[in-house]
Amino acid sequence: MHKQQDPMADAGAAESDRERGLNRRRFMTWSAALGAAGAAFAGIPGLFRGISKAEASEITDYSKGKWIKSGCNMCGGQCGIDCFVDTAGVLRKIEPLRDPNNIAPTSAGFAAQLALTGDNYEHGTLCCKGNSGRMSLYDPDRLQAPMRRVGPRGSASSFVPITWDEAITLAAMKLQSIKASYGARSIFWFGEDHSFTHVQQDICDALGTPNYSNHSMLCDTSRKALYKSVWGNERPLPDLDAAEHLLVFGWNFLSAIKWTWLAKTFARARKKAGFKFVYVDPVFNTTASKADQWIAVKPGTDGALALAMCHRIVNASGTGNYDTAFVAAHGLGFGAFKDYLNNTGAYADGQAKDAAWAAGVTGIPQATIEGMADDLIAAYKAGKKICIDVWSGPGHKGNATQGGRAIACLIGLFGAVDRVGSMINPERQGVSRPKSSWGVPKNGWRPDGISDITLPEAVVATRAMKDKTGKIWNVGETIPSGTAFTRRYLYGHGSGSYVDSREVLLFQRDVYGFSYPAKAAVIVFQNMMMSMGDPERTRKALESMEFVLCVDTHMSETALMADLIIPGSNYLERYDFNARWVTFRSINLRQPVVKSWIPGGRSEAQFFMDLGGALGLPGFKTDPVWTVDENFNKKEWDNYMALKESDGSDRWVKKMTFDEVKAAGVWNEDFGAKYGGTHYEKYKKTATGKTFDGATMEVLTFGPTGGEVFTVRNKTSKAILGFATSTTPTTYDEAPGIWPTPSGKFQFWDPLLNDAYVGKIFPAGYDVTGDLRFHPLPAYKAQDEQPTTAFPLYFISWKEVEHTHTRTFNNPWLMEMKAENRLWIHPTTAAARKLDEDDLVYVQSPYGIVRAKVHITYGIRPDTVGFVRGFGHWALGRIAKGRGAHDGWLLPPRAEVHSAQLPHKDLVCQVTKA
Repeated sequence: MHKQQDPMADAGAAESDRERGLNRRRFMTWSAALGAAGAAFAGIPGLFRGISKAEASEITDYSKGKWIKSGCNMCGGQCGIDCFVDTAGVLRKIEPLRDPNNIAPTSAGFAAQLALTGDNYEHGTLCCKGNSGRMSLYDPDRLQAPMRRVGPRGSASSFVPITWDEAITLAAMKLQSIKASYGARSIFWFGEDHSFTHVQQDICDALGTPNYSNHSMLCDTSRKALYKSVWGNERPLPDLDAAEHLLVFGWNFLSAIKWTWLAKTFARARKKAGFKFVYVDPVFNTTASKADQWIAVKPGTDGALALAMCHRIVNASGTGNYDTAFVAAHGLGFGAFKDYLNNTGAYADGQAKDAAWAAGVTGIPQATIEGMADDLIAAYKAGKKICIDVWSGPGHKGNATQGGRAIACLIGLFGAVDRVGSMINPERQGVSRPKSSWGVPKNGWRPDGISDITLPEAVVATRAMKDKTGKIWNVGETIPSGTAFTRRYLYGHGSGSYVDSREVLLFQRDVYGFSYPAKAAVIVFQNMMMSMGDPERTRKALESMEFVLCVDTHMSETALMADLIIPGSNYLERYDFNARWVTFRSINLRQPVVKSWIPGGRSEAQFFMDLGGALGLPGFKTDPVWTVDENFNKKEWDNYMALKESDGSDRWVKKMTFDEVKAAGVWNEDFGAKYGGTHYEKYKKTATGKTFDGATMEVLTFGPTGGEVFTVRNKTSKAILGFATSTTPTTYDEAPGIWPTPSGKFQFWDPLLNDAYVGKIFPAGYDVTGDLRFHPLPAYKAQDEQPTTAFPLYFISWKEVEHTHTRTFNNPWLMEMKAENRLWIHPTTAAARKLDEDDLVYVQSPYGIVRAKVHITYGIRPDTVGFVRGFGHWALGRIAKGRGAHDGWLLPPRAEVHSAQLPHKDLVCQVTKA
């Protein structure tokens, strides 16, 4: 068990804020106009000291400078921005761009708002993080030179500055040496899931390492898994503009804002007569405050609530209570699902999933649960547009995928998918890498359980396990090359698993127990020391590496563990293409707004190109595309605009050159074109009575009985072509890409999970036959951590609008808004512990302990406590250090069973007065 550094011990952090002249009046002045924090720039080069002179008043003269369009990256939302840069090259102001990300996710909603607003940027929106971007750009605590470690890991005093050329040479030498000694597989690469990813993939491919991972499992891989399991699309988006009955499980979308269109579209929907919003969350947060009904569910029981609502709906008297036509036409396994709800049939488990049962599980009264279901029935009968969604509240749990599948099945009852006002399967598309393959074979296999593997060499079994054929291998037996194993995470995301990679680094074994060399870690734009449960475990893993290269803007907790640190760029200094988080094809270009004020500073992409050249990787020194950052992005764009249809015609109607997209900031395909605009009900059949060709086609059967659905596929590509009525058809109904699931159907019953449940496949070599976690129906199983006498309270964490992960906590404007994370506790729970507002307490879990300040509120369940995550830094910068508590010390070192999602909210604890 690890005790967090005392957050009150470092008085220097508060002193630093006072010295920088920060106070609430000045921040609010900035919020209304531009703001004031000029003294914060005292430590940066003289060029920028002049900024403070005009900070206290609104900028009204825009004649001396220019506006440059770009893309925000203060969070992963990537909203469009318009930046005013004065004639000295200093960024003075950030405004929203008329970009879909800032306005609406559907083409209809976007077009309607453009028609109303005209050329008026006030009708775009940025959150406080986007407006505070300047303060991160000009943060004097940014690293200003490459740093080489000369002392022990973990200490800021262990580093000395070196030149960029020395740093590139050192990095190349170390990586070359490790690859030569252990193979490319020994190099593990970790990066953010959006920024400058293509060039990182290029360098990993050219090296031959299979171990490129990024941070999606910190966010939403369980949401991706649940939707992929049920209807095949990993990231459907809610059409809030048109929704009339909205039900949201555990997504504080009005504060934990990812795209600013969320607040705008909700506000428009909220104004409609008859609109109803029901919000499910243990915490009364900003989003709950805007709901018609707050459902304070017990943590981890959302799936049980959804099952009970489904039970009520499918058993309600009368007809027309749900979309039976949709279920009949598109559903797989609905009969088995209904039987399970009623405790009948093959999957009966002794308990009907009715509201009385769910009341005991969720802590929500039976009448309330029945009322929620009845309201949905009434909305459906009235023809209202129903929108139901789920995110990280239920998603950061050990039962996330199964619980989320239950919610997705609730969505399916009303056919609330790909229809106006429902969950839309987006047709987002980003630019492609200039080169998809480097022709370098991967060295070894991926060790983190995300992919099926076929052994390229003989290995020795360290535990009993089953391969794909079901053959048992016992401890000590040599498993020959060519043997194949099923992945650990059946719905794992291609971004990888940090937790399992950390175990490989720590123990030099993969998830199958096979010996695996891990000798170098390259960590880019990631603070892994604060990302996962058990930071001490992460420290030990990095300590065991022969070489750690960290690319970061600050001396973060992870950078302290590196052998070499490269100063990262600010997003306002670099290029990136951003596929918009909308339902139609739209791309924003992030481009440099200012030159880096860091001596020798360059973008991460440029550094990787320079490193690739020093490594002698083909193309990185000779091909102009992989030599200059801007050339790389131009090539990506030119390739995208040159895409063709199968008949040779141009794919895009709206054509823009690279210079034109730089000037416009965003490209939207023409809404009237084949690939433009939002398309609805993409699951409809296209033709009937098509001739079945047995030479090129095959039929697969799916369903609990093995013959419920007959899916026609292309034998070679495995693409779904449609559906037949037997295994030996002469004709079939054409429906290409109807639902991108294995069966081509909306899956109430999951055939992949069923294969594990009945012992046909063996995740990571384990036989999980009958394991409830792999049930083909969304069976309810409690979250991993349950209250005990020693740890009687649930602990959860959440995000708020002011901060992103762990990276915004040295921004003075944002820290003015939220400078600490007080522990929310219900008055009854506080009284039992004799606690008063602002008391210091210890929060102890089975895994660790932190110290926090109390906030007593009725806005959280009595059996639950929690706080905003991301605080508790012991490095990063003068403002961030020593503020609040870090939940990582409390969390278990594991991932969710199907998606590799980190379960940040699956925890129990005790609270005692400090």
